[in-house]
This record gives sequence, C-alpha cells and structure tokens, in this order.
Amino acid sequence: MAVSDKLKKLRRQLSVAVPFRTNIFTKYFLTFAFVFFILLTVLGSSLFIFVNDYSDDMQTTLLKENTESISQTVGTMISPKDMNKKYSLEKTLICETLSTISTSIDADIFVCDIDGNVIFCSERAGTELFSSTLSSCRKHDELKIGDNILSRVYEQGSVVEKTRLLNYQYFIVARSVVSEGIVTGSVVALASTGFQTLVFDIFRIFLVSAFFCLILAFICIYYLTKSMVKPLQQMSKATKQFAMGDFTYRIKIHGSDELADLGRAFNDMAEALDMLEGTRRSFVSNVSHELKTPMTSIAGFIDGILDGTIPKDKQEYYLNIVSAEVRRLSRLVVSMLNMSKIESGDVEMKPSNYDLSEQIINILLTFEQKISEKNIEIRGLDGLKPSYIVADPDMIYQAIYNLFDNAVKFTNDGGYIEVTLTEHNSEIEVSIKNSGEGIKEEELSHIFERFYKVDKSRSLDAKGSGLGLYIVKLMIEMHGGRVFAESDGVKAAKFTFILPKQFSPIYKKEKK
Repeated sequence: MAVSDKLKKLRRQLSVAVPFRTNIFTKYFLTFAFVFFILLTVLGSSLFIFVNDYSDDMQTTLLKENTESISQTVGTMISPKDMNKKYSLEKTLICETLSTISTSIDADIFVCDIDGNVIFCSERAGTELFSSTLSSCRKHDELKIGDNILSRVYEQGSVVEKTRLLNYQYFIVARSVVSEGIVTGSVVALASTGFQTLVFDIFRIFLVSAFFCLILAFICIYYLTKSMVKPLQQMSKATKQFAMGDFTYRIKIHGSDELADLGRAFNDMAEALDMLEGTRRSFVSNVSHELKTPMTSIAGFIDGILDGTIPKDKQEYYLNIVSAEVRRLSRLVVSMLNMSKIESGDVEMKPSNYDLSEQIINILLTFEQKISEKNIEIRGLDGLKPSYIVADPDMIYQAIYNLFDNAVKFTNDGGYIEVTLTEHNSEIEVSIKNSGEGIKEEELSHIFERFYKVDKSRSLDAKGSGLGLYIVKLMIEMHGGRVFAESDGVKAAKFTFILPKQFSPIYKKEKK
C-alpha cells in the first residue's frame, strides 16, 4: 500500500463519527460514584447499627434506673396487703408519677401484682377522689405479664429482654417490688423495639451530608478531568494534523505534573517529526538533484555522440567526462548505501587493536598523486608516534579517508595539511588542518549534516555529494567518539575527532 493510500485511510478513520462513547469525565465520575456508594452503604449501615445499639443501650439504662426508683417508691408507700386496685391517695400519687415518667422517657411503665396483673398505670392517674377503686384501663386490663418473666424477676430481682406482648415487639425491663421484706409485685417498663427518632435524625443528617459531598465531588472531578482531558484533546487534534502532514502544531503546557511531562514529550516528538520530515524532503530533493545533474550530462553527451552532434575527434574527450560522471554516481550510491546501513544498524563492527598512526600514514599515501599535483606540504608526520587503539579498522579508515579527501580538495595550491595526534589518558585526539578558504561560522554547525555543501564559501568542491562528513560523524559516534570542526573563516579549517582507546560503541541500533 502506498504512503498516500495509507494517509487517506488514516484520514477516513479519523473522520468516522463514533455513535456513542464514554468520555473520561463520565468514567471517572461513575467510578467515584460507585466507590462512594459502596463506602456510603458500609458507613451508613455501620453508623445506623451503632447509633441504634447505642440508643437501645441508653434507653435500657434509663428504663432500669426508673423502674428501680419506682420499685423502691412503691415498696415504701404500699404495704403487701394494699397491692390491689382499691383506691387510696398513695396509689393515685404513684399512678401520676408513672404518667409523668412514662411521658418523659417515651415508655409505658406500670406496676403489677404478684400474679402479673396490672394494678397501677399512667391511665389510672385521673381517678376521682374517694373512689372505691382505681379507674379502669382498657389497655392494661387486658395485659398480663407471663409467668416465665415473673419467675425470673422474682428469682433474679430484675429482667431486661425483648418480648412480644399484644402482638407487638417490646423492650421489657422488670424489677421486683419488695415491701416489708416480702416480694409484693413488680414494676414493668415497655419500650418500642423499632428504630428511635434519634437514629432516623442522625441517619437523615448523614444522607444529606453525603449528598452534598457527592455534589462537591462532582464539581471537583469535573475540573480535574477537564484539566486532564484538555492536553489529551490537544494531542488528538495534533495527531490529526500530523496525519495530514502538518507537524507544526504544538500543545500548550501548564504545570509540572505527569500530564505536563507527557505534553513536553509530545512536543519533543512533534519537533523531531517536523525535523525528520524536513530532512526527508531535503534528502529527496538533494538526492534528486545529485542524480539528475550527472545523468543529464551523461544523457546529453551520449545523445550528442549517437546523433553526430559531437564530432569523432571530440568523442573520446566527452566519453572521459561521461566516465567521470558515472564514477561520481557510483561514489554517491556507495555513500548512500553506507549511510543507510549505518543508520539502520546493519553494519557489523569488528574491533581490533591496531596502530592508528600507521593507518594515517597509509591513508596519506593514497593521496600522494593529488598532493603532488597541488604541491601540498604535509606537516606533523614527524611527530606521529605509535598509538594503539581498539576500534573497527575499516570504519576508522573510511572516516579518516573522508577527512583527508575533504582536506586535499579544499587546500589551495602550494598550501599545507597539518596532522596532529595526541594521546590522553583514555582517549586519542586526531586533528587534520588544511590551508585555503575557511568555513564561515554560521555554517560550521551544519557541515556534518547529510547532503550539506558549503558551496558558497568553498566553491572549489563542485562534484561532492555532501555525504562524506556526515558518514565521518556516524562512524566516529558509533565508536563512542565525537567529531567537530573549527575555522577562522578566512585562511584555514580544522577537523578534529576524539576516540576512546577501548572500544565503547554508543551509536548502535537493533536489527529489525
């Protein structure tokens, strides 16, 4: 599939409308609401049970205190023979006391005789003066405490439990009445076992608080997710721009959290993609130009020979030009292949221990003819001493060869090339300096880029491919070294590379 087809397919995918999707805010809020609901259920249930138990304990304690107090009062005021429903002022006072206490503690308190029949209760407090008997009470007249409870009250002195009376569930607190050393009856307090008003009030407050907490959480999550989603939306927009070939879009970064780091990394990636795209375009343009120029010349000369435009006595001259152009194309293709292999990591490095000084001298010998033709003086050879290094000999040979080839090309007639080799503790530094027109300062930072030519300032090199120094940089960096250039911009240029004595590659890619 062609690149244009892939881009079209990607654009169609990006433009397809999604019928339904859950955004990040909805996911965050639903997750929080679910967790909050679980916590609310657990906390609410725990609080409900705790408050209800606490309320029951408090009510039971209150009932026990009041039944004990009433029991002592009845035992003091009523003799054993008067434990009946016959009217007396004391009995009326007891009934009024029962009414007051029952109302204040929201319970039903009454006094039973020895058989469990109710004789004093709050409803009988209104008995008329000098009546023969206490007034009747329909509720308590039908009520009778069971023998099982009475027996335990008389044996233990008191009972606290839940029981069912008149089809209702009650808390029952009963205490025996002792008068003149004789058990004459019992004081019984009944309270509803249902949830108390206090419990519902507290639970209602809890629910209202939880509701407002949920609203506050909704607002907080909204702004939190908004701050999180905004850079992601920008990234989504940026990827769509990238898919259309526009790498100029950048994300606005705020803060210093992980999202800000992601945004910076994304912008760095966009910068790299933009640079890569520019390099790719420049690469295609330069390759096209480098291939087109010699091919046009070759085609023109050959056509001229074939159609007779070029006379026979000139054909050999132009065939030599064609041969030179073919060799130039061959060198360009070889350089591009080497560059491609190095960048893709397909080059297998074979380091060995050898004398770098000897290698430099052997490379200079290959340029002997060109050096003699331009009458170039070679300086610094007498200062070279055996210097051993562990590296790939072929790669370092190619790098030094390219530097000397560059120096020979741009050295003026009658000029000089100076070679310097310096050993440090763990590194070896090699400098190659040549006279001639220098390199402008603004171009020094670009000369190691592929296909870059300093044609304006060093126009002597009309046939270079602009790959030689780039390959030097790749090969030196593959060995963990570094290379740089210096120039006064007028009279000379100097190229220096530094290599570790022991092989330590840092520029190596995995094979795919």
